[in-house]
Formats: sequence, C-alpha cells, structure tokens
Amino acid sequence: MIRNILAKLKIAHAVVPTTEPLNSHVCRDLTKGSSYLVKEQKADIGFGLFVSLVKGRCKDCEYLDSFPCESIGCERCKLPCTCKVCKNSRAQGLCFTMHSPQDIRLRYALQTTPIFWISNHGPQSISPMGLEVIADIAIKFLKQSKNPVILLDAVEHLIFENGSAPVLRLLRDIQELIIIQRAILIVPVNPEAIEKKELALMERNMSELG
Repeated sequence: MIRNILAKLKIAHAVVPTTEPLNSHVCRDLTKGSSYLVKEQKADIGFGLFVSLVKGRCKDCEYLDSFPCESIGCERCKLPCTCKVCKNSRAQGLCFTMHSPQDIRLRYALQTTPIFWISNHGPQSISPMGLEVIADIAIKFLKQSKNPVILLDAVEHLIFENGSAPVLRLLRDIQELIIIQRAILIVPVNPEAIEKKELALMERNMSELG
C-alpha cells in the first residue's frame, strides 16, 4: 500500500520540461549558472523576470522567430528561416509559488510551464513541509531541461513552516545544481518577513536584482 501511495505521489509531481510560445519582448539578460535574489513585498518583479526568460525572444537575434524551430521535420524544411542559423536553446521554466497556478497562468499567459502550488490543498500542490519533494522536482527538472530557469516563490512561508536552517540548505543544494547545469534561479523574497540573519545568508550566495 505504501508503494502505491509513493507511486501516486511521483505521478502527481511529475515534471516535463517544455517551452512557451514566444512573445514580442526580448528576454532579460541574466547569467547562466547564477542565482538571483529579488527583494520585494510581492513577487511581481520576480515573476516578470521569469516570464521574460521563458517567453521572450533571444536578445542576441534580430528576428522574432530566431530560436531553433521545434517543428517535426524542420531539418528537411526548405524555407529560408532565421532559425536555421540560430544556436540558442529556448529557456524552459519551472515555478513554485503560493499563488493558484490557474491565476498565475492567466496573469502571465503561461501555457505549458510546470507550476507547483505550495499549499496543503488543490491540484499540483506540494505541502509547505515538503522540502524534499521540492528538491526532488527541481533536481529532475534541472537534469532534464535544455536551458532551465526556476522561480522559487514563497521562501518566507517555507521558513515559517520549517525553520530557516532546512530552507537555507534546500536553497544551497539547488544553487549548486544551478551552477553545474548552467541554469538560472530566481528567488523573490519579502525582506520584512524574514530575519536579518537569514536575509544576509541569502544575499551572500545570490546576486541581487530589483
């Protein structure tokens, strides 16, 4: 019975890296292999950065369709597309948030990005106490994705539920993989909601954005 429960949990938290449809905006220039701390009361800037990376067109290319074509049979296509010479990979995102995934999708027009709700209720939810589940999903995503970007919203809530030490260890473990996999981590945090010592430790290991 325990095996069945674990199997169901794995299925519920399965993550498949995907790409979003492009918009007309250029993606923000953030360094791969880096973690970014965004100090704000609400995660508006953090989500804006995340969406820019997963939906924005390549900053190095002039054309909207400059990314490599993802259509089946592209290699046999005879059209003179700009994607034939582009060597960049589309970013693939993963989001953890305290907000309803449906609301996030509607607000930011995210269609395919995996979004996990840090909550004790609802679909695609992860308990605030489930730090190991968050770590497992992040690790699998980082290893499977071509150009991974992770947004970890609700760090303050995780600290409230688990204490600072386990959450800071989680962040450090993810940050190490971010470096290895040449990925990007975005962590919005309300500096008024956590202790100065905890914030200082985050500032030490991450670049600040505003």
